[in-house]
Amino acid sequence: MARLSVDLNRDGLHQIATPSGFETDGPFEIHLRNHGEAIHVHLNLDDELSTVAHLGEGNHYVEPYSSRSVGIDTRSISSSVTGRLKIVTGYGNESAYTDVTISPPGTVTDHVEVDERLAKPQRSEPEPSTPRERLQAMVTDLSPRVATAGMLGIGDALAIAAFAQNTALVLGLMGVIAGVFTALALTRRA
Repeated sequence: MARLSVDLNRDGLHQIATPSGFETDGPFEIHLRNHGEAIHVHLNLDDELSTVAHLGEGNHYVEPYSSRSVGIDTRSISSSVTGRLKIVTGYGNESAYTDVTISPPGTVTDHVEVDERLAKPQRSEPEPSTPRERLQAMVTDLSPRVATAGMLGIGDALAIAAFAQNTALVLGLMGVIAGVFTALALTRRA
C-alpha cells in the first residue's frame, strides 16, 4: 500500500511537514509521525478528491513521539483525479496541503528517480589536529600563485629586516607574519 508521510512537531509545536504532491493508483495510508508533544490532527479531502477517495474519520490523536497511520480507500477510475489533502493542527492555527493524484490502477510505478549527483560519494576530510597539519592545510587551500607570492613577500621582508640589523623591525615583522597565519587559520574555520 502506498504511504504518504507527514511529520508533525519536527520544527516546533504544531508544525507540519508534508510533501507538496503525492500520486497513487489505489488505496493508500497517511502516516503521521509525531516528533514531539501529543497532538490532534484534522485531515480533510477537498471536493474533487472526495469523489474518488474516502476518509473514514477526520480527527486523529497522535501520542507523543509516536506514529499513527490513517487508511484512505479509493475507488477504481479510468482517468486521473487530482485534489487536495488538508492537514490541520493546533485547532486550526497551522495547516498544510498536499496535492494528491489518484490514477487508474496499474499506471503508477513505485520507482524513485535519483539525481545523478547523489550517486557520487560525499566525503569530507578530517580536520587537521597538529599545528603543522593546520599550516599545511592552509597553504594547500591557497592557489599556487597566491601562496608563491606570499612566501616571496615574507622572504623579502625577512631579508630586508636582517640587512637593516634592527631588532625592533625583525620582531615587528614576525608579529605581522604570526598575525597573517592567525587570520588564515580563523578564516579556514569559518
